[in-house]
Amino acid sequence: MVLFWALVHGQAFFVLAVSVFFLVRRSVRLAIAHDLPLLAVFGICEALVAWFPIWAGDTPSVWALWARLLLLESGYAFLIAFAIQTLVPRRWMKERLSSWWAVLLVGGVLLIWGGSLLAARRVTGSYDGLWGDWEMIARYGLAFPGGLLGAVGLRRRTHRSVGRERVPLVRPYLRVAYLALVGIALLDGLIGPLGLPGLATRVAIFPASTSLSISVTILRALCGAALTYGLMQVVGVVLDEMELWLESVERMQALSRERERIGRELHDGIIQSIYASGLILEGARHNIPADPVVARSQLTRAIDSLNQTIQDIRSYIFDLRGELQDHDLEVGLRKILKDFRVNTLLETDFVVSGEPTRLLGLERRQHIFQIAREALTNVARHARAKRVEVHLSYNRAGLELRIEDDGIGLSALPINSNGQGLRNMRERTLLLDGKLDLYTAPNEGMTITLNVPY
Repeated sequence: MVLFWALVHGQAFFVLAVSVFFLVRRSVRLAIAHDLPLLAVFGICEALVAWFPIWAGDTPSVWALWARLLLLESGYAFLIAFAIQTLVPRRWMKERLSSWWAVLLVGGVLLIWGGSLLAARRVTGSYDGLWGDWEMIARYGLAFPGGLLGAVGLRRRTHRSVGRERVPLVRPYLRVAYLALVGIALLDGLIGPLGLPGLATRVAIFPASTSLSISVTILRALCGAALTYGLMQVVGVVLDEMELWLESVERMQALSRERERIGRELHDGIIQSIYASGLILEGARHNIPADPVVARSQLTRAIDSLNQTIQDIRSYIFDLRGELQDHDLEVGLRKILKDFRVNTLLETDFVVSGEPTRLLGLERRQHIFQIAREALTNVARHARAKRVEVHLSYNRAGLELRIEDDGIGLSALPINSNGQGLRNMRERTLLLDGKLDLYTAPNEGMTITLNVPY
């Protein structure tokens, strides 16, 4: 029965590790996902320690005991590294250092721990009695603070990364996750060492002197399962919300293209109607002296045609104009970028330089808004970026709109599966009499520059 619950305990944390690794690949846009690999390594180490009675046997060798103690210490070191990384703001660490400091921290902890153990061995002359004491130190010094600080850090990092709008959606699952970390802190950090063959079971300090019971193993397994469930639900809910937003943006872009298509068709129809009315009026002018009755009939037809044209124009104005028609360029771009930031959780920056010398008309502003939307949507869906910068620069000849991201670049992944996004931007650029440039390189992101003359 003990082996069965040890298997369940290890399985719970192994599933946690595997789930996190798969989840991180799906959620590169989510800041909290960048910290989860440290928790996954802790899960693997915890699983291997829980399975110690299975892979070491009834009479474990000295090397097996060493391996178990090293796994235990490594797992708790990664747990406290996760806690510190979630508590420390990213802006405090340089980009390159942020990916290595956790490894350096874990390595330093292991070196200090191993050196201290060797020093104790030199003083006492034997490892007898040291196994349990050093496990107690690892649990008290790393597992207990790592679990508690990890719970606090997970809560803070999630609140910062998902945004206020989504906090109510993830709050129940987040509560499950950080309560599970608190449980790990208490059960892993304050109870032990394990009552296994070859290990000391009597430690002077309570509650570290408490031997492992089946009930504690069950509770540890439940904590691992609860942590897995909470994290998967939190990240899953946020990713689903992002996908819904991206789909809504794509629907809005499709609707905008359809509006423009209908608008062009109406525009052609209106021109033809006005031209036909002109021909009728020209005929009426010639018929007034010779045949006033026919001229009167032609005038009536011309009036009816013009009234229908007026109705078409009204429908075109009121039914087909976009939602940002009353916004000036800067206000509209800020609104688009704000919606993008809220719905993708990417870092954004909007920089305006210079002063406009002329105002753009409604139709030209609409084209610029749609180009910006198209570019940002491609960043959100394909670029795997962490940050987007939008620069709006005015000069005497016109304006420049530059959208930069730090993603994977165009050579690794096309801007759109069928090229429609880039084609739409180029078509709108032609309507603006502007110029669209695109620069990209592997792992250097993408820069889209739009120049529009006045």
